[in-house]
Amino acid sequence: MTLKEKMKQKEITVEFLSKVLGLSRPTLFKYLKKPDEFRVKHARVISRYLEVTERYALINYFKSESYE
Repeated sequence: MTLKEKMKQKEITVEFLSKVLGLSRPTLFKYLKKPDEFRVKHARVISRYLEVTERYALINYFKSESYE
């Protein structure tokens, strides 16, 4: 499951997440295309909203899809 899919499952919108992270929507879309570019502080916040551990989120959602 990708980060986008997990966000959809948890009903987390891009608008909500951009406000929580303090990122513009275009910047957030850029990061969602390449999740490995998120900063650690962003990954921590996102993992809380996804209700998973930071470690699980980093391993499963914040790696480049080209590595898979």
